[in-house]
Amino acid sequence: MSQEDLEEKEVTAEESAEDNKAKANKSNKGNRGILIATVALGVLLAFTVVFSIIFFYLRIRETKNSLVQEESKAYDKYYAMITDSRNTDYWKSVYAGACEEAEKHNAYVELMGENLEANLSKTDLLRIAINSNVDGIIIEGDDKRETLELLQEANRQDIPVVTVSDDNMESNRISYIGVSSYNMGKEYGSQLTQYVKENVTDFCRVLVLMDDTFTASSQSIILTAINESVEVEGLSDKVKISSQVVSSNKDYAAEEDIRDIFVGENSHAGPDVIICLSEKNTACVYQTVVDYNKVGQVEIFGYYLSPIIEYAIEKDIIRSSIVVDTRQMGRYSVEAMNEYMETGYVSEIYLIDTNLVTKENLTQNTDPYSPDSDIQDTHGSDALDSDESSSENSNESEEAPVTTEEGGADDETD
Repeated sequence: MSQEDLEEKEVTAEESAEDNKAKANKSNKGNRGILIATVALGVLLAFTVVFSIIFFYLRIRETKNSLVQEESKAYDKYYAMITDSRNTDYWKSVYAGACEEAEKHNAYVELMGENLEANLSKTDLLRIAINSNVDGIIIEGDDKRETLELLQEANRQDIPVVTVSDDNMESNRISYIGVSSYNMGKEYGSQLTQYVKENVTDFCRVLVLMDDTFTASSQSIILTAINESVEVEGLSDKVKISSQVVSSNKDYAAEEDIRDIFVGENSHAGPDVIICLSEKNTACVYQTVVDYNKVGQVEIFGYYLSPIIEYAIEKDIIRSSIVVDTRQMGRYSVEAMNEYMETGYVSEIYLIDTNLVTKENLTQNTDPYSPDSDIQDTHGSDALDSDESSSENSNESEEAPVTTEEGGADDETD
């Protein structure tokens, strides 16, 4: 082997050694990087675990303290609120108002049946409340025989009863909180006659949808007031008014009854105007009109102002809606109960404020009683003021003194 070959071989060996050294250094750096990343992740994981343990420990301790405080809080009175429609916005608002007033007096109000898996009837809940010996019962009135018998049993056990939204005078209730059925009928009648005079040239079929929770007396009074308005305006030959009771105690029963109005055997003779007397019926009619492409073919006069009803008014699908101050209704129910507990006396009737909502005065606020609302107040207006003689003919229970929000009583007949 020549000298040149030996030198070349030595150079090659040196280059190979340097390459191996560089690779070794690179490998060591990679391993160090992996090690650092592993350590960092481990530290982060450990920190997360420790933080989670501390966080949940504090939350558990806070929850325990809260439960201890709730368990140790003693209320002076316990009232049961009972309705078949507890899941509606209307009754949730009534309940919220009741809770607001109850808190001022260290009383507790339970909306019976809420968050229960079993769908108990109103009479089942009423029976539970009586057997639990509650201090008072706030209930949506009806004229069912079983309800009446249970309310009379509550009276025998010295449990005071306040009826809300609808009344039953035979129940020996201490007070009724709600709207005058006659006045409400007059307002619907006013809206109906205005619409007929402005839009109807020949004939108008009107259907009044009654909720089956209404007493027969309330239904009759509302229809009487609507018919009176039509007669006063000289529209009896142009307007034909009929009524239909819609079931609300079974799942989807109201939806099926209302659907049949538009697609049933007699749908060809369907109404030109529908007057709804409950929040649920208003929402169901709106949805059915949309589903079956009847928008513009039927005018809807609604009740209450839930988000869906507000949207329908904004889109000109519902013409107007009568809105009840449901929070005031809830507050008055507890106020009446507390007054009776303290003095043994209470005004027989508390009338609630109402407003008429149309697209023209609709605001984005779903609470028409907020300070910023410009919704027309019809409480005390000509539309809701009934003359004394008409009220006497109605024979409705609203002829008793009316307690105002300030707590005073006015001798008023509707």
